[in-house]
Amino acid sequence: MDKEINSNSNKEAVLRRALMRVKPEYFSWSKEEQERYGVKLPDSDSFRIKQALYKALFSAVVTTEDALEIASNDFSNEEYFLFNSTILPLYGIGENDFFLNEFMSKTLLDFETLHDYCYEDYLFQEEANAKEMTGYKPRSYQGRIYCTWARLNIDGAFYYSFLWSLADYLISAVDDVCSEKIKELIPYEFVAGKNHGKREGAGTLFKMDLDAGGLEGQLEELKDRYYEYHDKRYTELSALLDEQASKTSYIMEESTEDDPHINFVFSDKTALKSIRFRFFMRDCQNIAGDNQELVRMEAKEKKAAIEYLEQQYHDIMKNFDPKIVKFRKKRKVIISDGALQDLS
Repeated sequence: MDKEINSNSNKEAVLRRALMRVKPEYFSWSKEEQERYGVKLPDSDSFRIKQALYKALFSAVVTTEDALEIASNDFSNEEYFLFNSTILPLYGIGENDFFLNEFMSKTLLDFETLHDYCYEDYLFQEEANAKEMTGYKPRSYQGRIYCTWARLNIDGAFYYSFLWSLADYLISAVDDVCSEKIKELIPYEFVAGKNHGKREGAGTLFKMDLDAGGLEGQLEELKDRYYEYHDKRYTELSALLDEQASKTSYIMEESTEDDPHINFVFSDKTALKSIRFRFFMRDCQNIAGDNQELVRMEAKEKKAAIEYLEQQYHDIMKNFDPKIVKFRKKRKVIISDGALQDLS
């Protein structure tokens, strides 16, 4: 992509011209008024601003919302980066143009800290679980945040990021290696089952069966035991980190050539309370811990989980009777025609 158009000064000029066409009074407003406009951007203004940006950045002429969506679906990673980094100062708030790329019933300006956002999400989830799950036992608030998407500028450079609570970050890393380990211990694949692809009403039956070369029962047992380990260890980690209350952030850059990316990992809810959205990077740096400490914790959790899987595998292969079938509720999955079109 043209380095000139991808420069910060050029992107600022492109965004300014788009705003001048759509909302010229924007530049007479205070910073606070501009932010309120950006986080509550009217749909009609949003379309016209994107329309102007698409033309300036990609020479793409779009006249409808549908055309806009079709054009964006064809973007390369580099084009997504250019568009997202150009428009971020309009959407984002504070020193880092921080933008939380998640659904919210409120706006980011309604939450002062990351804790405020997480606590409201916790209350929403608890209320929903209590309504939908019979006998649901309420969870205590421990500041959970799982792979939450964000975008921000740091010293003039654009980054994508994920926000994590430490317990979730560690367990997610463990899940990745254990998924591979299970497949190494008992190789398997999914194959089309009976009636897969058959028409059912206004949709198509989706039925894929597990093929583990005759070890399907052992594989399911190994997976079940890992799920139990996962839940138990996550509960232990969450409680331990909540009790320690170390108020630490870990800033882990994992950028590639076309994907500038940083993971922000927060030890517990005391860390979340220290992170203001308007001063995001500054606050993260103020409580930043040693990244090598996080690396060591991750390695320790992975090692323990792998050892557990190996022990369970040997026990299952020696003692487990696959003829004893556990009761599992059967589910029929029907994919609507519209969903199939979206997938294709």
